[in-house]
Amino acid sequence: MHRVLWIESATRGVLVVNGCFCGPVDAQGQAFPASENAEIYMQLFPLAPGAQPVTVELVLEKGGIAKLSPQDSAYALIWPDGIIQLELRAQGQEEAAREEASQVTQSALLRYLALRLAQDGSAPQLLMRPQDAPALPEYDAVVPMRFLPLRAPERFDERAGLVRRIAPNVARVDAALAVTAPAGQGHRLIERIEVLPALA
Repeated sequence: MHRVLWIESATRGVLVVNGCFCGPVDAQGQAFPASENAEIYMQLFPLAPGAQPVTVELVLEKGGIAKLSPQDSAYALIWPDGIIQLELRAQGQEEAAREEASQVTQSALLRYLALRLAQDGSAPQLLMRPQDAPALPEYDAVVPMRFLPLRAPERFDERAGLVRRIAPNVARVDAALAVTAPAGQGHRLIERIEVLPALA
C-alpha cells in the first residue's frame, strides 16, 4: 500500500525532502507519494525572521508510522484513505491561528462532537432522538474533515474527524459522517452518524 504525504508548515518556508529541493511550503502544503516502507528526511528553512531551520526524520513500516522525530518539531495526522498530514514546526515560530473554533460553530456535527468530548450535557440537544445517542469510539479531539473519505457508502451532508492519539506527536483521524435535517431558523439536527475508521 502506498501513502500520500501532505507536508505543510505553519510558517512559510523552503522545503527539502531527501536532499531534493521542493520549493516553498506553507499551511496549504505539498503532496508527495511514499512507499509503505521508507525513510524520509525533511528539512524546513523558514522565511520568518527568528525562526530556526528544522530537520525531521519519518520512518514508515508497512504503511504505518514507526518513527517521527523530533517530537516537538513534527506532528502527523493519519486521515481516512491513508493520507498522512505532516506539520513541520520550526523552533521560534509563532503558533499559527487555527480555524477549528470558528468552524465548530458552523456545523451541527462538529458542535455535537465537541460538546460530547467536553462532557457537556447540552450535546443531545443537537440530535433528533437524544435517547438514541450513537455509540462513538473514544477520541481526543474533533477537527473539520480536510480530506474527504472516498469510501462513504452514501451521501452525508456533514463531516468531521475524530482524532485518536497513538503517539505523542501522531494521531489517527476517523471520519464521522452525519445525515442532518432542517430544524428551523437555519439550524439542523442530526438524524444519523456513521464512523469510518482510518486505514491502518
